[in-house]
This record gives sequence, structure tokens and C-alpha cells, in this order.
Amino acid sequence: MEFKIRDTSWFKRRPPTKEIQPVTVTMSGLELTNDHMCEMMATYDDGNIYKLSARVNQNPITGKWTVHGINHTGLSTLVDIVE
Repeated sequence: MEFKIRDTSWFKRRPPTKEIQPVTVTMSGLELTNDHMCEMMATYDDGNIYKLSARVNQNPITGKWTVHGINHTGLSTLVDIVE
């Protein structure tokens, strides 16, 4: 499976700030089951690797799979699964 990282940075009426962005992700315990919990390891552009608690979801209309990972500090990564 291939993972495509979504750009989740946004701003409205504020100047954009430089935030660290994910470069690559790997999954352990990934199953294509709706609402399944797994673990995501994300490498960010600052060189650090973060362990994120992730949840697998399927869009009921399009059938596409996504994985959203977040850790205890609020660091978040959203990934589309390309089959």
C-alpha cells in the first residue's frame, strides 16, 4: 500500500507560520477495517520521528480510506491510502 500525506496547514486572516511537516509515514497493525486503531510512525522535516496513535476510517460515499494520527502534544498527520 502507498500512503499520500495530506497538507493540513491552513490560515485565515493571519500570516502563515512555519510548522514542521511530515515527510514519510509507516504503519504497524494497519487493517482496512473502519474505525480500526493502529500505530503510525511519522518522520518530519525537522529530522525527528514521532509515534502517533492512529485511527483508520473509510469514506462511506467514495469508499476511500484515510488514517489520522495524533500524539499527546497535539501533533497530527492525515494520510490517504492509495490502493
